[in-house]
Amino acid sequence: MRVALYHPWVYLRSGVERWMVELVTRSRHDWTVYTHRYEPESTYPEVGGLRVVELDPRVSVQRSLRPIAHAAWTMARARLPLDGEAALLVSSEGLGDLVALRSRVPTVAYCHTPLKILHDPAASEVVRRQSLGRRLALGTIGPAFEAVDRRAWRSYDAVLVNSTETLARTAQARLRPSGPVEVLEPGVDASWLQDDAPSRGEPLLLVAGRIMWQKNVELAIDAVRLLVEQGRAVRLVVAGVVDEKSKPYLALLRERAAELPVEFEVAPPDERLRELYASCAAFIFPPRNEDFGMVVLEAMAAGAPVIAVDAGGPRSTVEHGVTGWLLPPTPQAFSQQMAEVLDAGLRLAPMRAAARAAAAARGWDAHVARVDALLDDVVS
Repeated sequence: MRVALYHPWVYLRSGVERWMVELVTRSRHDWTVYTHRYEPESTYPEVGGLRVVELDPRVSVQRSLRPIAHAAWTMARARLPLDGEAALLVSSEGLGDLVALRSRVPTVAYCHTPLKILHDPAASEVVRRQSLGRRLALGTIGPAFEAVDRRAWRSYDAVLVNSTETLARTAQARLRPSGPVEVLEPGVDASWLQDDAPSRGEPLLLVAGRIMWQKNVELAIDAVRLLVEQGRAVRLVVAGVVDEKSKPYLALLRERAAELPVEFEVAPPDERLRELYASCAAFIFPPRNEDFGMVVLEAMAAGAPVIAVDAGGPRSTVEHGVTGWLLPPTPQAFSQQMAEVLDAGLRLAPMRAAARAAAAARGWDAHVARVDALLDDVVS
């Protein structure tokens, strides 16, 4: 069966693009990816092997008011140039829902999160603190967008959500499709599974994933500062992609980490990420309330115990005291656990084995098979 997949912008190396590649390449259906912005040079090389159609007009990836308004208007008016596709799967992060308003075929969503600045309390609170203008904009435009988004959701014949956290956000936002809603968590590819590396146990801590303000990287930096003040030997690597709008945030992080043993690796290839996962003493995941967090599974697959904020997606992937630790979002809590990890050394071998086993049980095949079956159901 021919199927269309829509995502508003395909230009990063993030969990969404990773999910897209795994889905399309493993599915038994024949996919065409539609998007309003495609930058093949800045996303995963594997995306280049997919059938991708960039729609006209192209939309900006800037997040200020005018570009967002233009993107929303463009998506709400878009009628995808389907060429024999029997169904549409919308990769939903907020604005992408708007293309469902004019869909002419059975339509399903895979919801990574409803619009975070409206429906993630942690992200919304940060935006409101940033400036009076942003607070007023949320109060003015937010209710109008929510009304349109609820209408778009009623166009969905079914919705899959990536976590119980995302399910709770959609329920709180009163986003209801015409059909069922089901939790279907992402997986991790077996290629990320690694045995213990000889260098395991060196004082290296790792933060990986997109470098953007929602990821709260400053929590990890502040925890390292406390360790340094205690005279601890430590090294933190922050590795991830940085798009244009997040460059000011990266500059602030560099300033915050000045004179600390913190290194930044921007847009490392997967091979380098595997090296970092395999050699780190622990993986640090500081987002305030992440919807899921695929990098957590990648780190666990390499045997890295995870130190994460006790909120959102990590609650479903990290078992406290078994594959990692779920902690309050404070530098004191994180630095104390980092110190214990650095002292533990080989005593963490059982935890590393448990992390690998937990990740190995979360393959992609079952995930993709369920998406395929749901598309069959809505078409028939």
